[in-house]
Order: sequence, then structure tokens, then C-alpha cells
Amino acid sequence: MFKWLPHKEQEMCERKLTRVMKRLKIENFNFNWDRSSCFIEFSYQEKSYKMEHSVLKAKKKGIILRNGLDCLLELIQSLEDLCEIIERGTYKLETWLHGMKQSSAAEEIPEYEEEFHIRYKTLRKQKTESNRNEDFVQVAPEASLRNFNRAQILQRTERE
Repeated sequence: MFKWLPHKEQEMCERKLTRVMKRLKIENFNFNWDRSSCFIEFSYQEKSYKMEHSVLKAKKKGIILRNGLDCLLELIQSLEDLCEIIERGTYKLETWLHGMKQSSAAEEIPEYEEEFHIRYKTLRKQKTESNRNEDFVQVAPEASLRNFNRAQILQRTERE
């Protein structure tokens, strides 16, 4: 009978992280995980960096993770991929860290604000293009309009 050891997965994760940090030549690092998130903090060339991941972030991308330990495993996998890139000679760690610092400083536009701009730019564009037919406003995507007789739709809008 198979006996599942809850700490075995955690020990394996810690060993993997230690090996990856040695490959990256990072001596000082700290990590932690909880029920729904994790982080890895490290120092490189006297600057501190922090990587974070959570079940919620993964869910927004369509990835299902059980807990913070799964999140930590995902971060470790990303660091392993980075090790391979560095070992191939494609990029140096400094290049990646510089990009990481800049991307975390950039402000993200909230999803609803981006949607707001896209939606109203589209309506404004439709209105200027359809000045000759002002009574007809397209409310469905073009593909769904193919299912109906366009002449009947136009007649209905003219009557109303």
C-alpha cells in the first residue's frame, strides 16, 4: 500500500531550489509558501529581488494550482528555464534581472479600463464610418449577422 508523505514533496522542492540557486551563483536567498501563494527573495550584486506567485495569478492564466507549494514549484521551474538560457549563452543573469526590475516598476492598466477604451473606440469608429446609414447600428458581430437576412434587419430598423 502506498503511503503518502506530506513533507516529502516539500523536501524535494527545497532541494530543487537550492540546486537552482547554486547554478545561478546566488548564495543568499529566502523563500516561503502558504496555502495560496509563495515568494522567493534573493540578493545578487548587492541588490535585492523578489519573485512572487499565487494560485489566483495562475487561475487568471487558466492554470490550476492546488496551493502555495505548487506555486513555488512553478517559480523553481521558471528559474530552471532561466538557468538553461544562461548556460546556453543566450543571455546573462544581469540582463534578465534588469528586465525584471523594469517590468515590475511599469504600471499595469486594469483589465476593465483597457476594455473600456477598446469598446468605446470601436463604437466611435463605427459611427464615423456609417454616417450615411445612421439609423442602423450593428449590435452583433459580423459572423452572427450572416445567420439572418440583412434586408429584413435593415427594414426593421427603418420602421422603428
